[in-house]
Amino acid sequence: MKKYLIIYNGSAGKSDNEAIAKKAQSLLESNGKSVTLSQTKSRDDAVKQAQKSPENYDCLITIGGDGSINTACEGFLKAGQSIPLGIIPGGTINNFARALHIPLNTDQAINNLLDGSPAEVDLGAVGKTPMVSSLTLGRLADIARNVKDDEKKRFGKMIYLVKGFKELFTNRSYKLKITANDRSEVLRAQILLITTTNSVGGFIAFNPDASYDDDYLHVFLLKSFTPMKLLTYLSYFITGNLKNAQGVRYFKTKTVKIDNLSKRDIQARIDGDPAMSLPITVTTKSDFLQVIVPRASHEES
Repeated sequence: MKKYLIIYNGSAGKSDNEAIAKKAQSLLESNGKSVTLSQTKSRDDAVKQAQKSPENYDCLITIGGDGSINTACEGFLKAGQSIPLGIIPGGTINNFARALHIPLNTDQAINNLLDGSPAEVDLGAVGKTPMVSSLTLGRLADIARNVKDDEKKRFGKMIYLVKGFKELFTNRSYKLKITANDRSEVLRAQILLITTTNSVGGFIAFNPDASYDDDYLHVFLLKSFTPMKLLTYLSYFITGNLKNAQGVRYFKTKTVKIDNLSKRDIQARIDGDPAMSLPITVTTKSDFLQVIVPRASHEES
């Protein structure tokens, strides 16, 4: 009998997670699975449970958005191994779930735990810190920093566009040293974005050339992000052609080192949450994860 562990955040504001977890438990147990529910007390608690899960379980299920998935993956990285990961989306943007075609509807996502199949998925990492969807630096990170959790819940991804417009009227740029693909370059940029999939900000057509199992990090550098260029960039962004926009540098790599040559501290954001300051080295761990995805999307890939 296969053993499943469902971890969920039961803190204030997330009280529906317990009901979702019990619903998933009921379906899985009615289909002959052994299921353990665990309400996590903190992020550290969730990481520890994910880290231990390969020792005792055949599948780990998480409820939430990219941040919750990131937590599970941190546990896997610390364990040095992973087990199939089931995802019941519960975040605002759900980039990772969208990229893998996992249903955003709760009932459909629960059914996918049985009907889907494990697919090998790449994972970005900065040491033992995972990056499941994106890493941002510069003004894009500044925009995200100014978005509050309650604003994300009320306005969804549109709040990033509103906050982003306000940020356009500043003129900060960052001097960086980028080392990738056996070469180094010093440049100034206002935004740096690294992704592991084709989905950013809830737009799944952001980068059609990327896929969740292509073994690459996809790096975008925007040298200038001004009000005059806003509509142009938005058009390129939504249609998946940002890499072709004037003033945008794009490359793909398996490892990239980013050094800070500016006087101010530059802090990265990973999967929407504050992370470490530069310098950092981001790598891709090819096919480290196994995520339960709909069979149709797995067969297509």
